[in-house]
Amino acid sequence: MSFLETSLQLFQQKYAPDLGPEQYAHHTGLDRDGNPMSGALLWAKAEAQRISNALVTGTTNMVDAEVKLAQKLHERVRDYVQWYHQDERCRKGVSVLEYGPGTVRAFQQKTLPLVTGLRGETSHCTLVDRSKEFLGDIAHLPSALGLKIEFIRDDIFSGRRYFCDDDAVFVVMFGRTFGNLAAPINDSPPVQAVVETLKKISNSAKRCWVAISIGSDLRRDVAKSYYEAHPEFQLNVFYRMKAELPVDANFDPDAFEYESDVRGEDQFMQVIHTAVVKRNLDFRLGGKEIILTSGDRLHLKNSFSFSELFFKKCAHRAGFVSIDVLSDNAGSDIHVLEKVN
Repeated sequence: MSFLETSLQLFQQKYAPDLGPEQYAHHTGLDRDGNPMSGALLWAKAEAQRISNALVTGTTNMVDAEVKLAQKLHERVRDYVQWYHQDERCRKGVSVLEYGPGTVRAFQQKTLPLVTGLRGETSHCTLVDRSKEFLGDIAHLPSALGLKIEFIRDDIFSGRRYFCDDDAVFVVMFGRTFGNLAAPINDSPPVQAVVETLKKISNSAKRCWVAISIGSDLRRDVAKSYYEAHPEFQLNVFYRMKAELPVDANFDPDAFEYESDVRGEDQFMQVIHTAVVKRNLDFRLGGKEIILTSGDRLHLKNSFSFSELFFKKCAHRAGFVSIDVLSDNAGSDIHVLEKVN
């Protein structure tokens, strides 16, 4: 859906599953003090601050923790990936498909070593993201020149087939992006949503191995403090609406505040990223009247975390076998799976 359609869905149904990726877009929206509210800029700022805070406090940082896990993945990937014809190993290589590559820094540190280590004469790299800004930044990287890279702007959970049947593909999803899967607010484990999403990922290639980053720390207080440290990023879409969409002057992006609503138990945790309406609003968007009441809660997106056992069970139901689990034992895991044909 377009950003306008997604925005209307959010206001009319109080939840828009496609809104999450829109938060990462660059836009010209400003707050009332004239500060840029671009999602891409705010994300980069938050990422830098989290790294800086970790250096000062000595605590584990999700960004650096995953980089270290990705380095372990680089070292072991040739043990995971197998070719049917050993004499073709050096010539054909293995293609890499990444869902949600994110920033230049993320691509350079986590994905590029996999691409260069597995590539052959006929293999290539495919990057799928909803953010044209992130894809464009990577496309201009000098280090990306000379590689066969295809940039596709698409929904990462579309279930689309990207490779021919005879291609060997290593699929990666870093940044805990998998945790943003669409699901309603629920106190029960999201088994069906996880299984169906894994099936969509497996459909990307007939023969593939998959490495998926997930959060495994199920402590609610830790999750709340982590996400509530950067509320402006979660709310930037409202400033984008004001800057880009046909909305009247009664719409006020400052009328929303961010809150993380956390559910779960010993198998999973669902962080419901929520925009709470601070005062009554009555405005027109795209020719439709929108009425919001103070206290209304808008479900922006999810951030799920899963126990190792729960995720393995879902992967098995989706047609995968578990090969390995890389963990920092502090809340960051990478599950390596092989598709069963």
